[in-house]
Amino acid sequence: MSNAIGKSDGTLGRNRGSVTAAELKRMCPQQRARYLAYEEPSKEVQKVMSVTNQRLCARKAEARKNQETAQNEDLEKKRQDTLIGQLKAAEARNRIRHMRLRYQNRRPTALKAVRLEMLLPTKVSQLRGCDSLDRLERRRIEEILEDEKGLTINRV
Repeated sequence: MSNAIGKSDGTLGRNRGSVTAAELKRMCPQQRARYLAYEEPSKEVQKVMSVTNQRLCARKAEARKNQETAQNEDLEKKRQDTLIGQLKAAEARNRIRHMRLRYQNRRPTALKAVRLEMLLPTKVSQLRGCDSLDRLERRRIEEILEDEKGLTINRV
């Protein structure tokens, strides 16, 4: 234990004159722990501690880098969402404008109505759309119309 804790002269790190390795062995565990808390750790422990600190610093740097990347991605996503929103709004305005123009072009005006009336032929009024004759009457009328000599009508 003297090799691990003390130096070759039998004294300990910073507190050289105060306690030797033999005195440290005789101390109760609580008192020894209090004393060793102020001593420098061994070179092996210092080496392990420095490696651990390097790993912690590397992890912090990586986390910071990931956080910055995530913030940049969020910022880029917000920009893209804003751009998409503006494009959709422009498309909607364009659709409304086209609908308004279509309505105005299709809406009849007095001048367009007069032009249309001049171009269309006059209407022929029909008396009735439905036929009032039954089959027997229709057949008699067709026989009369087909008879060119008048034999059906002239019965003398």
